[in-house]
This record gives sequence, structure tokens and C-alpha cells, in this order.
Amino acid sequence: MVMIESEGITESVHRWRTDVVARIIAELGTERVMFEAADPEVFAWYVKNYGPEVNLFVDHSQIVQLECLRAGIWGTSSLWAGC
Repeated sequence: MVMIESEGITESVHRWRTDVVARIIAELGTERVMFEAADPEVFAWYVKNYGPEVNLFVDHSQIVQLECLRAGIWGTSSLWAGC
């Protein structure tokens, strides 16, 4: 498992580097990487784009929010639109 820091991808950037995330996943697959997701907006983006099983590292205070999001019982309408 490779842990990917959010710095320079979704943290401390003007625009999220989603191209970097896509390239890493294309090369390694979602089962071999874990992405740091420091904000609910960030982990919601990962779940929306790579599914509820994407490996994410979040702060312990955000675990319940993330797991509710994964289960589909929390989130915005834009997150689940079309599902």
C-alpha cells in the first residue's frame, strides 16, 4: 500500500490536481493506494469519483462522517445526483 499525501494535490494548491490522482490510480489501481483526504469536500470527491471502497486516510474526528458518506446516508444532492 502506498500512502499519497494531499499536499500539492488537494491541499495548498490553487486548483486540485485531479490529473495526478487519475494517473496514480491508472498505474497502481485503487487497491494499492491510500489518499490523504483532510477535508470532507475532498473525501466526498474521492468517493464520488472512485467509489465508496476507495482507500482514504482521514482525521479520527471525520471517520463517522466518511463512513456515513460511504454508506450513502450522508452527502449533498450534487454528490449523489444520478445515482
